[in-house]
Amino acid sequence: MAEIEIALNRFGLGWKTGETAPQNAKRWLLDQIIRYDPAPAAIAALPKTPEQIGKLATLRMERTERRQDRAEAAKQPAMEQAKPQPRNEAQLLKPLRDSYVQAVGARMAQAVVTDTPFMERLVSFWSNHFAISVDKAAVIGLAGNFENEAIRPNINGKFAELLFAAVRHPAMLLFLDQAQSIGPNSQIGQRAQRRGAERLPGINENLAREIMELHTLGVRSGYSQADVTEFAKALTGTTVTGLGRLARLLPYDSGRAAFVEQLHEPGTRTVMGRKYSQSGEAQGRAILSDLAAHPATASAHCHQVGAPFHIGHPAACAGSAARGEFPQDRRRPPLALCGADRQSRAMGKPGREVPPALGMARGRPARYRHGFACAGRAIHAHPAWPADMAAGITRRVG
Repeated sequence: MAEIEIALNRFGLGWKTGETAPQNAKRWLLDQIIRYDPAPAAIAALPKTPEQIGKLATLRMERTERRQDRAEAAKQPAMEQAKPQPRNEAQLLKPLRDSYVQAVGARMAQAVVTDTPFMERLVSFWSNHFAISVDKAAVIGLAGNFENEAIRPNINGKFAELLFAAVRHPAMLLFLDQAQSIGPNSQIGQRAQRRGAERLPGINENLAREIMELHTLGVRSGYSQADVTEFAKALTGTTVTGLGRLARLLPYDSGRAAFVEQLHEPGTRTVMGRKYSQSGEAQGRAILSDLAAHPATASAHCHQVGAPFHIGHPAACAGSAARGEFPQDRRRPPLALCGADRQSRAMGKPGREVPPALGMARGRPARYRHGFACAGRAIHAHPAWPADMAAGITRRVG
């Protein structure tokens, strides 16, 4: 198989009808890093996160009203017949599901027409790495925003910047319940204790555990449950504005991630033997920076990034990354942790030339959508075709 054919499949999305074959496969690959546009027209036209948070707030308000109406109707059956029936759950979720289908369609359309398919593959990889699931209602409308606002703009930077953007996006904060994590000794926590509230605020460890186990270090890399708890305390205060009771208490722009000092657990934290005495948001960010630069993170990511592109000898690449090459180079996307020369050498080697899935996190396989993207490029489909097909597929698989 010719080198360019291997490159188009292994590092891209297959051949696009009407496309002029590049003369130099290696240059074709590296030039895409320079030409990459993180916000093409199809993506830029999508609703932004604050609008989606507004839809979610409306959903939650209507759910509350529906519960109240049912409780009232149970006491007075005659009134239940007279009042109009509230919308059911499917009707309440429809605006968020429509946003998700629209985002999947835009992503599919971009995959068909893009002239930087290698970068689209990187977007797909990192979206899957920092996975969220729309099986959780709060995330349905935000899945596209997560990829477009946290992943796409940061795949050409340092891994630490990509990590911080991903874990701080409202979609991730809601998916892993970080928005509800409140320090017991924070200002809000102490106020609740003085009032004798039935449900006292508490720390949620989901995000801290996910970051250490999946996003950075990996399992069996030396951290303990105590480290997870300490890290979770450092992350308190990071929440999503415009939702819940805190929306009425705190003067922040609605629908964004924000650090709220009143929710933060004070005190010095110790994570993996290192003390962090910073105050406020700086404490969590300092821990994130150290996790991003940890040799275990570099080693784990060498294997993970190399696998979809069939890059061999991950152990050797992990050794070079552990020496500091992974988190330090700003000039290349995170894939460069394995070395651009290693990717170039991989072009000339035979392998299974079927790119991996290209689909937003659904909590289930998304290979069907990727297949349609490759087919659309091959037959030179109109951009509207993959978007329409994506909508149909998404509705069919639920």
